[in-house]
Amino acid sequence: MSSTIPRGFLEINSALSRLNAEVNLMGVVTDFLAPCISRGTDSMSSFSIADSSYGGVYDDGLKVRFFRPLASEMPAIRGTGDVVLLRGIKVKEWKGMTIGLSTRGTSWVVFPAESIPTKAPLSAVQLKNVKQARGLAPTLCEMQYAISLCNSRDRSTFTAPSFPPTGSAVALLPLDPPSTVQWRDKFSLVKDVNVDTFYDLVGQVVRLYPTSGRVELYFTDYTGNCLLWNYLEPDDGDGSGREGDEYNYSAGNSAKRKWNGPYGKMTLTVTLWGNNACYGQQHIKENDFVHLRNVHIKWSKDAKVEGSLHADRRYPDRIDVTILANNEDDNRVKDVLRRKRDYQKKLNNKAGDCARQTKAFKRKGMEDDKPLSKTQARKKQKRKQESKHLARSKDHGEEGQSEKENDAGEDRGCRFREKQTLDHRSPPQKQELNNNIRCAHHLIPPRPVSSIISLDKHANTPPKGASYILPFQNIKSRATVRVIDFFPPKLVDFAVPRPKASEYAILSDNDCSESGSDQQSSDLDDRSEVEDAQWEWRFGLVLEDALGARHQEKANIEVYITGQDAEGLLKLEAEDLRKSPAALDTLREKLFLLWGDLEERKARNATALKQVNGNSASPTKVEAPRVKPFQCCIKEYGVKKRIQRITEENAIDSEDKRGDERVHELNDWVWERKWRMFGSTIS
Repeated sequence: MSSTIPRGFLEINSALSRLNAEVNLMGVVTDFLAPCISRGTDSMSSFSIADSSYGGVYDDGLKVRFFRPLASEMPAIRGTGDVVLLRGIKVKEWKGMTIGLSTRGTSWVVFPAESIPTKAPLSAVQLKNVKQARGLAPTLCEMQYAISLCNSRDRSTFTAPSFPPTGSAVALLPLDPPSTVQWRDKFSLVKDVNVDTFYDLVGQVVRLYPTSGRVELYFTDYTGNCLLWNYLEPDDGDGSGREGDEYNYSAGNSAKRKWNGPYGKMTLTVTLWGNNACYGQQHIKENDFVHLRNVHIKWSKDAKVEGSLHADRRYPDRIDVTILANNEDDNRVKDVLRRKRDYQKKLNNKAGDCARQTKAFKRKGMEDDKPLSKTQARKKQKRKQESKHLARSKDHGEEGQSEKENDAGEDRGCRFREKQTLDHRSPPQKQELNNNIRCAHHLIPPRPVSSIISLDKHANTPPKGASYILPFQNIKSRATVRVIDFFPPKLVDFAVPRPKASEYAILSDNDCSESGSDQQSSDLDDRSEVEDAQWEWRFGLVLEDALGARHQEKANIEVYITGQDAEGLLKLEAEDLRKSPAALDTLREKLFLLWGDLEERKARNATALKQVNGNSASPTKVEAPRVKPFQCCIKEYGVKKRIQRITEENAIDSEDKRGDERVHELNDWVWERKWRMFGSTIS
């Protein structure tokens, strides 16, 4: 059998570097002292543990100090050679050395040395052990590792078991398997809870209501229970869920938030009290995965099942709520995610079926048989009027739009020139810069664009070997430029959504749900991800060198602007520009200060090319706008790009003696140089 360290435990040498963290350890007792009274009112026990990884300064091993109100709650160590299992021990630094310190949540298990066989058995074995009354029983893997730890030491050095003095509570602890009392595993799913029972629950918080002195959690693990409230789907009601009674009769406030699921009888209301309520109000957020310990299930006033979590009477300062942030290794969280994935898939399939039925009804004309409401009738009449209006103005639409854009461009150009005239009343000087653009690192002189894009500084010659050219270097420069083009061509595409990482990412590719594979369920929550997506700026500019003579050929460079660099340039937060015309107008005014009438010139050129060629032409260089140059910072970086390399091999066919050409495509990764603009701000 394997004797590797159990999952969730650390070797002592690894735990020494995790100061102020709670860890799980197992080790052989190398030294111990009988329990005594500390300076306060608690009892204290000191002992040392070691394993094969420990190589510290102190030969005895890691010092552990254990504090408990009663001596009977101390680890029942009877001699050196006993193996101790500690869960939730805190690593601290005390008087220049690292020790293990017990907390209120620390539990222990002691395997007496005389009960451990000298050789590891070939099959599973139950070791005699003494464990804390409220602690977890050791697993077979932990027992096997205890045998390995004990046999890794010289058994001849172990001391004989020493029993505590008569009258000590520790002497009452049995050596032979533990007590006959069977402690119930309190973990349960919501579907299995019963009234007047305490349970440990693991699930997700779908809604949170903090009030004075308590916090209401709407908790689910995506299992159903017929004794819970029934939250109706949007098709079955108004989609607001339960607002006062099961059938939503007393829901009088329509301004309440819409219930986003899960629908049906899957959500358990758990009320936190005392310290748990304070912790929940400060730390718990919606969609967090939590572990609730010792939840009391009871009847509510409406004859429905609910949960209540009060402070522990024995340990009033203990928090019985744990946020499962790093849940990659928690199988119970993975089970909740699998059930949620299956639920979302069924819900989306149902929505898709409803959409297909609606389309079928529309194709058959069945929607005409259904009387329209007043609002629907007004909308239908409005759409007809808009269609007629567009049909009448179809022949004159393009000309009117072109004249409108020309007028807007002329007005904006006049306002820009007036502002430049007011800002610069003095006679023009050589290379007068745009005062609307501020650039950082002003002490660094600007470089020509041709020097920035040149590969002269990328050549490297090692002391021994052939010379080569680096694909890119992380070089930062300043330049004096003007904008001659931008991409994407529409300003509404300058802001893009950045979807949040899927919560199903922790499920491996081999973890398949009952309804299908992970690949099929990866797109279940695409709609919710788009709604909750964060928007960011992402666009590019084509910059032309402003140094040199006016009629001299200038070098160009494409730069990308995104993230904090774009926010610093625009001093605007990204959002959906298609849904916010006001934000789009603000962005257009900001960029006008940067590139002048470039947008209007591009629109006029595109319209002219369309009228000449009859179709949209490929983008060409736009005439330089009438705007002053500005200075900016440019940084070089590299990105990996996949290319296809095609090789040809000629083979002669022995039958017809003809050449047969075989083409092989090989995917190679190469580095590509890119540039980003940063450190500039439009005032």
